[in-house]
Amino acid sequence: MVRTLFTAVLASCIFGVLLGLGAAYSFLAVNGWDPAFEMKTYEDRRAAVRDQIANPNARAHIEDTVYHFGIMHVRDTGHRDFFIRNVGTADLTLAEDRTSCYCLGIEVTPTRVAPGGTARARLKYTAEQALPGRFVQGGVILTNDPENREIHLSVEGVFTNPVSVQPSGVNLPRVPAGATRTATVRLYGFEDEPLQLVEATWENREHFDFQWEPAEFTEEDREDFFLEFANSVVEGTITVKPGLPVGPFQEWFQLRTNYSTQMNVGFLVSGQVVGGNVSISGQGFNNATGVADLGRTVMGRSLSREISIQFRGATAQSASVQVSEVEPAWLRAELSPPRDVGPLRMFSLTITVPEDAPTGSYVFTGDGRRAHILLETGDETIRIPLQFVVAR
Repeated sequence: MVRTLFTAVLASCIFGVLLGLGAAYSFLAVNGWDPAFEMKTYEDRRAAVRDQIANPNARAHIEDTVYHFGIMHVRDTGHRDFFIRNVGTADLTLAEDRTSCYCLGIEVTPTRVAPGGTARARLKYTAEQALPGRFVQGGVILTNDPENREIHLSVEGVFTNPVSVQPSGVNLPRVPAGATRTATVRLYGFEDEPLQLVEATWENREHFDFQWEPAEFTEEDREDFFLEFANSVVEGTITVKPGLPVGPFQEWFQLRTNYSTQMNVGFLVSGQVVGGNVSISGQGFNNATGVADLGRTVMGRSLSREISIQFRGATAQSASVQVSEVEPAWLRAELSPPRDVGPLRMFSLTITVPEDAPTGSYVFTGDGRRAHILLETGDETIRIPLQFVVAR
């Protein structure tokens, strides 16, 4: 009796399992799943669809192939689903083929669609490593539909920061010594809340000023494909005051906004103050930037370069110059006695990196240790920015 009951229960279990597996297989088959095809690797599926003979009874239909997402903040991610319907009478096979950018992914499910069924093609896009600007990328899906062997899908839009500063940096190439110069920056807000500047900070208050106020969009703004998505704008005016040393200058402005998504933004103001009666030249000196590149040395070996300072004009013969500041302090700067050549008075400035100089990269500004020399002429100050490397 017990044995008969046990046999009956076991038989019922086996029958139930088989019935369940059969039902599951039937369900998946109806919904376009084929184990022989879908168990293949991505590369094998793609090769299988590309190489197979097109089936004239498979028909792929898709309503839209382009999606405009508007704007998306840099470092965000998004996705768009496209739906491909099989309007034919034979199975439609699909495979992801390629995308136009590493920032875009494509995924198709299922990869075999029965007549009347629908597959989802998802394009996943990311701005994690993107720069602000227009984004247009796409992907390709292969099919066995003879009239649609390749389906091209694309997403379009604009990647942006919540705040965009334009121009991102201000350059004033030739500011006469003793003159005042102004420049304008515009800050565009891409959040729904109007952009406001809460605070502006910069180091050299004596020679720079910055004022700002809300502004209106111009016709040029509205014609710009990038700025058409902005919702507010603030205009700032930078003033360079008299008194900066002759030579290059750089000033970093740090701004605090009312946006929690981007509370801090900044921009750099750079340029060069020029004096009408003074010129500088020499090995490694760049006239365009005003920076003297001393080159590269190693610990235990000194490095010297000679810079020529020339005065011209009615007062040239009485000109004098002296070193007023050296940074870093261990750097040596020595001026030669004046030498008059016709209407010119010339001085030679010898700059020496000593043998015991600390290792590092030395620059006028940026990522490195600051290095420059200030000269006083009595009438004006001359700054000579330096860059050099001391290696081990």
